[in-house]
Amino acid sequence: MLLAGSANLWLVRSFHPIALGLALISGSSSLALSQQAPQPTPQPPVFAAGTGLVLVDFVVTDKNDRLVKGLKASDFVVKEDGKERPIISFAAFSKGQSTEAGPAEVVVEAAPRVETRPEAVTTVLFVDDGQMSPQTMPRLMPALKKLVDTIAEQDGVLALVAPASGIQVADVAEGNRAVFWEAIDKIAGQRVDDRSAYPLSDVEAILAEQGDTSILERLAARFVYLNRGMTYDMAMSQARGRAREVAEAAKVRRGYAYAVLLKSLDWLAGKPGRHSIVMVSDGYASDDTDARHQAVVNRSIQANAPIHFLDARGLQGVNRYLGVEYRQALEHDAMEAPLAFSEAAAGASGLADDTGGLYVRNTNDMIKGLTRIVDMTSTYYVIGYEPPAHKDRGFRKIKVEAATKGLKIVARRGYFDEALAPR
Repeated sequence: MLLAGSANLWLVRSFHPIALGLALISGSSSLALSQQAPQPTPQPPVFAAGTGLVLVDFVVTDKNDRLVKGLKASDFVVKEDGKERPIISFAAFSKGQSTEAGPAEVVVEAAPRVETRPEAVTTVLFVDDGQMSPQTMPRLMPALKKLVDTIAEQDGVLALVAPASGIQVADVAEGNRAVFWEAIDKIAGQRVDDRSAYPLSDVEAILAEQGDTSILERLAARFVYLNRGMTYDMAMSQARGRAREVAEAAKVRRGYAYAVLLKSLDWLAGKPGRHSIVMVSDGYASDDTDARHQAVVNRSIQANAPIHFLDARGLQGVNRYLGVEYRQALEHDAMEAPLAFSEAAAGASGLADDTGGLYVRNTNDMIKGLTRIVDMTSTYYVIGYEPPAHKDRGFRKIKVEAATKGLKIVARRGYFDEALAPR
Protein backbone atom coordinates (compact mmCIF):
# COMPACT_ATOMS: atom_id res chain seq x y z
CA MET A 1 0.00 0.00 0.00
CA LEU A 2 1.61 3.21 -1.12
CA LEU A 3 0.77 6.74 -0.14
CA ALA A 4 2.31 8.47 -3.11
CA GLY A 5 5.59 9.02 -4.92
CA SER A 6 7.86 6.93 -7.08
CA ALA A 7 8.51 3.31 -6.15
CA ASN A 8 7.30 2.75 -2.59
CA LEU A 9 8.50 5.94 -0.88
CA TRP A 10 7.32 9.50 -0.77
CA LEU A 11 9.30 11.95 1.33
CA VAL A 12 8.39 15.62 1.47
CA ARG A 13 11.23 17.89 2.51
CA SER A 14 9.80 21.35 1.96
CA PHE A 15 6.14 21.23 3.03
CA HIS A 16 4.75 23.69 5.54
CA PRO A 17 3.56 21.60 8.55
CA ILE A 18 -0.14 22.31 8.08
CA ALA A 19 0.06 21.65 4.34
CA LEU A 20 1.67 18.27 4.92
CA GLY A 21 -0.85 17.38 7.58
CA LEU A 22 -3.68 17.99 5.15
CA ALA A 23 -1.98 15.91 2.46
CA LEU A 24 -2.41 12.53 4.11
CA ILE A 25 -4.76 10.46 1.95
CA SER A 26 -5.37 6.84 1.06
CA GLY A 27 -4.75 5.06 -2.17
CA SER A 28 -1.91 3.44 -4.10
CA SER A 29 -1.38 5.92 -6.88
CA SER A 30 2.16 6.58 -8.04
CA LEU A 31 1.36 10.25 -8.68
CA ALA A 32 2.55 13.03 -6.40
CA LEU A 33 -0.09 14.19 -3.97
CA SER A 34 -0.28 17.62 -5.50
CA GLN A 35 -1.20 16.03 -8.84
CA GLN A 36 -3.96 13.78 -7.60
CA ALA A 37 -7.62 14.54 -8.01
CA PRO A 38 -9.48 15.31 -4.76
CA GLN A 39 -10.42 12.17 -2.89
CA PRO A 40 -13.81 11.75 -1.18
CA THR A 41 -13.66 11.63 2.60
CA PRO A 42 -14.22 8.03 3.78
CA GLN A 43 -17.45 7.59 5.69
CA PRO A 44 -16.67 6.43 9.24
CA PRO A 45 -18.51 3.45 10.69
CA VAL A 46 -21.71 4.55 12.41
CA PHE A 47 -24.08 2.13 14.13
CA ALA A 48 -27.82 2.52 13.62
CA ALA A 49 -29.84 2.28 16.80
CA GLY A 50 -31.68 -0.99 17.14
CA THR A 51 -30.09 -2.62 14.10
CA GLY A 52 -27.17 -5.05 14.07
CA LEU A 53 -24.57 -5.19 16.81
CA VAL A 54 -22.43 -2.55 18.40
CA LEU A 55 -18.91 -3.98 18.49
CA VAL A 56 -16.54 -2.72 21.16
CA ASP A 57 -12.88 -3.69 21.03
CA PHE A 58 -10.82 -3.18 24.17
CA VAL A 59 -7.73 -4.31 26.06
CA VAL A 60 -7.41 -5.46 29.65
CA THR A 61 -4.41 -4.77 31.87
CA ASP A 62 -3.57 -5.77 35.43
CA LYS A 63 -2.30 -3.56 38.25
CA ASN A 64 1.21 -3.76 36.76
CA ASP A 65 -0.03 -2.61 33.33
CA ARG A 66 0.51 -6.05 31.79
CA LEU A 67 -1.93 -7.20 29.14
CA VAL A 68 -4.33 -9.87 30.38
CA LYS A 69 -5.25 -12.81 28.13
CA GLY A 70 -7.60 -15.78 28.50
CA LEU A 71 -10.73 -14.00 29.73
CA LYS A 72 -14.25 -15.02 28.66
CA ALA A 73 -17.48 -13.20 27.97
CA SER A 74 -18.70 -14.03 31.47
CA ASP A 75 -15.80 -11.98 32.85
CA PHE A 76 -17.26 -8.75 31.50
CA VAL A 77 -20.27 -6.48 31.75
CA VAL A 78 -21.05 -3.93 29.05
CA LYS A 79 -23.27 -0.91 29.64
CA GLU A 80 -24.76 1.64 27.30
CA ASP A 81 -25.74 4.96 28.86
CA GLY A 82 -25.35 3.34 32.28
CA LYS A 83 -27.65 0.35 31.63
CA GLU A 84 -26.32 -3.18 31.24
CA ARG A 85 -26.80 -4.86 27.85
CA PRO A 86 -26.65 -8.61 27.13
CA ILE A 87 -23.42 -9.68 25.41
CA ILE A 88 -24.41 -11.26 22.09
CA SER A 89 -20.93 -12.05 20.75
CA PHE A 90 -17.44 -12.21 22.13
CA ALA A 91 -14.00 -12.74 20.60
CA ALA A 92 -10.53 -12.82 22.15
CA PHE A 93 -7.38 -12.16 20.15
CA SER A 94 -3.80 -12.73 21.27
CA LYS A 95 -0.55 -12.95 19.36
CA GLY A 96 1.68 -16.00 19.24
CA GLN A 97 -0.85 -18.57 18.03
CA SER A 98 -0.29 -21.35 15.47
CA THR A 99 -0.21 -20.61 11.75
CA GLU A 100 -3.44 -22.55 11.18
CA ALA A 101 -5.31 -20.24 13.50
CA GLY A 102 -3.66 -17.17 12.02
CA PRO A 103 -1.31 -14.75 13.78
CA ALA A 104 -3.71 -14.38 16.71
CA GLU A 105 -5.77 -16.68 18.85
CA VAL A 106 -9.51 -16.32 18.31
CA VAL A 107 -12.08 -17.52 20.83
CA VAL A 108 -15.70 -16.92 19.90
CA GLU A 109 -18.67 -17.26 22.22
CA ALA A 110 -22.41 -16.71 21.83
CA ALA A 111 -23.42 -15.51 18.37
CA PRO A 112 -20.14 -15.47 16.41
CA ARG A 113 -19.08 -12.59 14.23
CA VAL A 114 -19.10 -13.17 10.49
CA GLU A 115 -15.39 -12.42 10.39
CA THR A 116 -13.51 -14.10 13.23
CA ARG A 117 -9.95 -14.17 11.91
CA PRO A 118 -7.49 -11.60 13.28
CA GLU A 119 -7.90 -8.28 11.58
CA ALA A 120 -5.31 -6.45 9.56
CA VAL A 121 -3.56 -3.76 11.57
CA THR A 122 -2.86 -0.26 10.24
CA THR A 123 -0.96 2.19 12.42
CA VAL A 124 -0.28 5.88 11.95
CA LEU A 125 2.90 6.92 13.75
CA PHE A 126 2.58 10.66 14.25
CA VAL A 127 5.85 12.18 15.44
CA ASP A 128 4.77 15.61 16.62
CA ASP A 129 8.13 17.23 15.89
CA GLY A 130 6.66 20.72 16.02
CA GLN A 131 6.10 20.22 19.77
CA MET A 132 9.49 18.60 20.42
CA SER A 133 12.90 20.09 21.12
CA PRO A 134 15.94 19.24 18.95
CA GLN A 135 17.41 17.30 21.89
CA THR A 136 14.46 14.90 22.00
CA MET A 137 14.80 13.10 18.67
CA PRO A 138 18.26 11.52 19.19
CA ARG A 139 16.83 9.79 22.30
CA LEU A 140 13.72 8.70 20.40
CA MET A 141 15.22 7.33 17.19
CA PRO A 142 16.16 3.85 18.49
CA ALA A 143 12.67 3.39 19.93
CA LEU A 144 10.97 4.53 16.72
CA LYS A 145 13.06 2.15 14.65
CA LYS A 146 12.24 -0.67 17.04
CA LEU A 147 8.57 0.19 16.60
CA VAL A 148 8.98 -0.25 12.83
CA ASP A 149 10.50 -3.70 13.45
CA THR A 150 7.62 -4.69 15.74
CA ILE A 151 4.96 -3.64 13.25
CA ALA A 152 6.83 -5.41 10.45
CA GLU A 153 6.93 -8.64 12.47
CA GLN A 154 3.15 -8.39 12.86
CA ASP A 155 2.66 -7.91 9.10
CA GLY A 156 1.19 -4.48 9.76
CA VAL A 157 0.79 -1.40 7.61
CA LEU A 158 2.49 1.75 8.87
CA ALA A 159 2.12 5.42 8.01
CA LEU A 160 4.85 7.68 9.40
CA VAL A 161 4.10 11.40 9.59
CA ALA A 162 6.42 14.09 10.98
CA PRO A 163 4.88 17.32 9.68
CA ALA A 164 7.43 19.92 10.79
CA SER A 165 10.25 17.86 9.23
CA GLY A 166 8.23 17.29 6.06
CA ILE A 167 8.17 13.49 6.37
CA GLN A 168 5.33 11.26 5.21
CA VAL A 169 5.72 7.59 4.34
CA ALA A 170 3.11 4.83 4.18
CA ASP A 171 3.54 1.18 3.24
CA VAL A 172 3.55 -2.38 4.53
CA ALA A 173 6.28 -2.33 7.16
CA GLU A 174 7.78 -5.73 6.32
CA GLY A 175 10.22 -5.35 3.44
CA ASN A 176 10.36 -1.57 3.86
CA ARG A 177 12.11 -1.20 7.21
CA ALA A 178 15.07 0.65 5.69
CA VAL A 179 12.69 3.12 4.07
CA PHE A 180 11.11 3.98 7.41
CA TRP A 181 14.48 4.07 9.19
CA GLU A 182 15.77 6.55 6.61
CA ALA A 183 12.72 8.73 7.15
CA ILE A 184 13.13 8.59 10.94
CA ASP A 185 16.75 9.75 10.60
CA LYS A 186 15.50 12.92 8.90
CA ILE A 187 13.11 13.94 11.70
CA ALA A 188 14.25 16.88 13.83
CA GLY A 189 12.52 18.58 16.73
CA GLN A 190 11.58 22.16 15.94
CA ARG A 191 10.56 23.74 19.23
CA VAL A 192 13.08 25.86 21.14
CA ASP A 193 12.59 26.34 24.87
CA ASP A 194 11.85 29.82 26.15
CA ARG A 195 15.17 31.30 27.33
CA SER A 196 14.01 34.90 27.49
CA ALA A 197 13.96 37.15 30.55
CA TYR A 198 10.17 36.74 30.61
CA PRO A 199 9.61 32.97 30.69
CA LEU A 200 6.20 31.39 30.96
CA SER A 201 4.65 28.08 30.00
CA ASP A 202 1.90 27.47 27.46
CA VAL A 203 -0.46 26.57 30.30
CA GLU A 204 0.24 29.85 32.07
CA ALA A 205 -0.11 31.81 28.83
CA ILE A 206 -3.47 30.24 27.97
CA LEU A 207 -4.92 30.84 31.43
CA ALA A 208 -3.51 34.37 31.67
CA GLU A 209 -4.79 35.26 28.21
CA GLN A 210 -8.22 34.08 29.37
CA GLY A 211 -8.01 36.50 32.31
CA ASP A 212 -6.89 34.31 35.22
CA THR A 213 -5.70 36.97 37.69
CA SER A 214 -3.80 34.53 39.92
CA ILE A 215 -1.67 33.42 36.96
CA LEU A 216 -1.05 37.02 35.89
CA GLU A 217 0.07 37.86 39.42
CA ARG A 218 2.41 34.84 39.41
CA LEU A 219 3.93 35.94 36.10
CA ALA A 220 4.35 39.51 37.26
CA ALA A 221 6.15 38.33 40.41
CA ARG A 222 8.42 36.13 38.29
CA PHE A 223 9.28 38.93 35.87
CA VAL A 224 10.07 41.33 38.73
CA TYR A 225 12.32 38.70 40.30
CA LEU A 226 14.21 37.99 37.07
CA ASN A 227 14.52 41.58 35.87
CA ARG A 228 16.17 43.92 38.34
CA GLY A 229 14.63 47.36 38.45
CA MET A 230 11.31 46.32 36.88
CA THR A 231 8.27 47.61 38.74
CA TYR A 232 5.24 45.44 39.45
CA ASP A 233 3.04 47.51 37.08
CA MET A 234 5.59 47.16 34.30
CA ALA A 235 5.79 43.43 34.94
CA MET A 236 2.00 43.06 34.88
CA SER A 237 1.82 44.84 31.51
CA GLN A 238 4.62 42.60 30.22
CA ALA A 239 2.80 39.51 31.51
CA ARG A 240 -0.37 40.38 29.58
CA GLY A 241 1.55 40.95 26.38
CA ARG A 242 3.68 37.80 26.69
CA ALA A 243 0.61 35.73 27.52
CA ARG A 244 -1.10 36.78 24.29
CA GLU A 245 2.03 36.04 22.29
CA VAL A 246 2.77 32.62 23.80
CA ALA A 247 -0.91 31.53 23.82
CA GLU A 248 -1.20 32.32 20.11
CA ALA A 249 1.98 30.36 19.33
CA ALA A 250 0.65 27.41 21.36
CA LYS A 251 -2.64 27.58 19.44
CA VAL A 252 -0.81 27.42 16.10
CA ARG A 253 1.29 24.41 17.14
CA ARG A 254 -1.78 22.68 18.55
CA GLY A 255 -3.61 23.38 15.30
CA TYR A 256 -0.89 21.63 13.29
CA ALA A 257 -1.29 18.53 15.48
CA TYR A 258 -5.09 18.54 15.20
CA ALA A 259 -4.92 18.88 11.41
CA VAL A 260 -2.66 15.84 11.12
CA LEU A 261 -4.80 13.82 13.52
CA LEU A 262 -8.05 14.61 11.72
CA LYS A 263 -6.65 13.77 8.31
CA SER A 264 -5.04 10.61 9.69
CA LEU A 265 -8.37 9.50 11.13
CA ASP A 266 -10.09 10.14 7.80
CA TRP A 267 -7.44 7.99 6.15
CA LEU A 268 -7.76 5.19 8.72
CA ALA A 269 -11.56 5.18 8.52
CA GLY A 270 -11.31 3.88 4.97
CA LYS A 271 -9.01 1.00 5.91
CA PRO A 272 -10.19 -2.49 6.85
CA GLY A 273 -9.34 -4.11 10.13
CA ARG A 274 -7.97 -2.70 13.35
CA HIS A 275 -6.19 0.64 13.36
CA SER A 276 -4.83 3.27 15.69
CA ILE A 277 -2.70 6.40 15.94
CA VAL A 278 0.48 6.51 17.99
CA MET A 279 1.34 10.13 18.79
CA VAL A 280 4.90 10.67 20.01
CA SER A 281 5.20 14.18 21.34
CA ASP A 282 6.29 16.45 24.17
CA GLY A 283 2.56 17.09 24.41
CA TYR A 284 0.62 20.31 24.46
CA ALA A 285 -1.46 22.21 26.99
CA SER A 286 -5.22 21.86 26.96
CA ASP A 287 -7.48 24.78 26.10
CA ASP A 288 -11.13 24.37 27.03
CA THR A 289 -12.11 27.03 24.50
CA ASP A 290 -10.65 25.09 21.56
CA ALA A 291 -13.46 23.01 20.01
CA ARG A 292 -11.01 21.12 17.81
CA HIS A 293 -10.15 18.77 20.66
CA GLN A 294 -13.70 17.44 20.71
CA ALA A 295 -13.72 17.26 16.91
CA VAL A 296 -10.69 14.95 17.03
CA VAL A 297 -12.30 12.84 19.77
CA ASN A 298 -15.53 12.54 17.76
CA ARG A 299 -13.67 11.53 14.61
CA SER A 300 -11.60 8.97 16.53
CA ILE A 301 -14.73 7.36 17.95
CA GLN A 302 -16.39 7.29 14.54
CA ALA A 303 -13.33 5.72 12.93
CA ASN A 304 -12.88 3.35 15.91
CA ALA A 305 -9.22 4.38 16.03
CA PRO A 306 -7.79 5.14 19.49
CA ILE A 307 -5.07 7.76 19.83
CA HIS A 308 -2.17 6.57 21.98
CA PHE A 309 0.23 9.13 23.43
CA LEU A 310 3.88 8.57 24.31
CA ASP A 311 5.25 11.51 26.29
CA ALA A 312 8.68 12.02 24.72
CA ARG A 313 9.94 14.24 27.56
CA GLY A 314 10.95 11.22 29.62
CA LEU A 315 11.28 11.26 33.37
CA GLN A 316 9.89 14.28 35.14
CA GLY A 317 12.55 16.74 36.23
CA VAL A 318 12.65 19.49 38.82
CA ASN A 319 10.96 22.84 38.35
CA ARG A 320 12.63 24.49 35.40
CA TYR A 321 13.06 27.78 37.26
CA LEU A 322 15.24 26.26 39.98
CA GLY A 323 18.44 26.02 37.93
CA VAL A 324 21.45 28.30 37.66
CA GLU A 325 19.98 29.68 34.44
CA TYR A 326 17.88 32.02 36.58
CA ARG A 327 20.64 32.69 39.16
CA GLN A 328 18.93 31.10 42.15
CA ALA A 329 15.66 29.56 43.22
CA LEU A 330 12.71 31.85 42.70
CA GLU A 331 10.38 32.80 45.47
CA HIS A 332 7.56 30.28 45.82
CA ASP A 333 4.90 32.61 44.44
CA ALA A 334 6.89 33.14 41.24
CA MET A 335 7.58 29.50 40.38
CA GLU A 336 5.48 27.20 38.24
CA ALA A 337 2.67 25.27 39.89
CA PRO A 338 3.54 21.80 41.29
CA LEU A 339 1.63 20.03 38.50
CA ALA A 340 3.17 22.11 35.70
CA PHE A 341 4.93 19.12 34.11
CA SER A 342 1.74 17.08 33.64
CA GLU A 343 -0.36 20.13 32.75
CA ALA A 344 2.02 20.97 29.92
CA ALA A 345 0.88 17.77 28.15
CA ALA A 346 -2.71 17.64 29.39
CA GLY A 347 -4.19 18.26 25.95
CA ALA A 348 -2.42 15.27 24.41
CA SER A 349 -3.01 12.98 27.38
CA GLY A 350 -6.67 14.01 27.33
CA LEU A 351 -6.96 12.73 23.75
CA ALA A 352 -5.67 9.33 24.83
CA ASP A 353 -8.12 9.19 27.74
CA ASP A 354 -11.08 10.29 25.63
CA THR A 355 -10.44 7.93 22.69
CA GLY A 356 -9.56 4.73 24.54
CA GLY A 357 -5.83 5.06 23.93
CA LEU A 358 -2.87 4.39 26.18
CA TYR A 359 -0.93 7.24 27.81
CA VAL A 360 2.73 6.33 28.45
CA ARG A 361 4.51 8.92 30.60
CA ASN A 362 7.35 9.61 32.99
CA THR A 363 9.74 7.03 31.52
CA ASN A 364 13.05 7.12 29.68
CA ASP A 365 12.47 3.60 28.31
CA MET A 366 10.79 4.68 25.08
CA ILE A 367 11.14 1.22 23.51
CA LYS A 368 9.16 -0.36 26.33
CA GLY A 369 6.52 2.35 26.12
CA LEU A 370 6.00 1.96 22.37
CA THR A 371 6.00 -1.85 22.68
CA ARG A 372 3.15 -1.62 25.20
CA ILE A 373 1.16 0.46 22.74
CA VAL A 374 1.76 -1.84 19.78
CA ASP A 375 0.90 -4.92 21.85
CA MET A 376 -2.57 -3.44 22.32
CA THR A 377 -3.21 -3.88 18.61
CA SER A 378 -2.62 -7.66 18.74
CA THR A 379 -3.93 -8.70 22.17
CA TYR A 380 -7.49 -7.55 22.69
CA TYR A 381 -11.14 -8.50 23.03
CA VAL A 382 -14.25 -7.63 21.05
CA ILE A 383 -17.71 -7.58 22.61
CA GLY A 384 -20.89 -7.32 20.58
CA TYR A 385 -24.25 -6.23 21.95
CA GLU A 386 -27.54 -5.11 20.46
CA PRO A 387 -28.26 -1.46 21.24
CA PRO A 388 -31.68 -0.44 22.55
CA ALA A 389 -34.06 1.65 20.50
CA HIS A 390 -33.32 5.36 20.92
CA LYS A 391 -35.87 8.13 20.61
CA ASP A 392 -33.15 10.67 19.93
CA ARG A 393 -30.09 10.05 17.80
CA GLY A 394 -26.66 11.04 19.05
CA PHE A 395 -23.76 9.94 21.20
CA ARG A 396 -24.16 6.82 23.35
CA LYS A 397 -21.83 6.19 26.26
CA ILE A 398 -20.24 2.74 26.50
CA LYS A 399 -18.57 1.27 29.55
CA VAL A 400 -17.02 -2.18 29.73
CA GLU A 401 -16.38 -3.49 33.24
CA ALA A 402 -14.42 -6.53 34.42
CA ALA A 403 -15.85 -8.85 37.03
CA THR A 404 -12.40 -9.35 38.56
CA LYS A 405 -11.16 -6.53 40.77
CA GLY A 406 -7.85 -4.91 39.91
CA LEU A 407 -8.26 -5.19 36.13
CA LYS A 408 -8.31 -2.05 34.00
CA ILE A 409 -10.30 -1.76 30.77
CA VAL A 410 -9.06 0.51 28.00
CA ALA A 411 -11.85 1.11 25.48
CA ARG A 412 -13.49 3.87 23.50
CA ARG A 413 -16.04 5.89 25.39
CA GLY A 414 -19.02 5.42 23.11
CA TYR A 415 -20.44 5.68 19.59
CA PHE A 416 -22.68 7.80 17.43
CA ASP A 417 -25.87 6.23 16.10
CA GLU A 418 -26.11 8.67 13.23
CA ALA A 419 -23.56 10.54 11.15
CA LEU A 420 -22.47 13.93 12.36
CA ALA A 421 -22.62 17.01 10.19
CA PRO A 422 -19.48 17.40 8.04
CA ARG A 423 -16.60 19.40 9.50
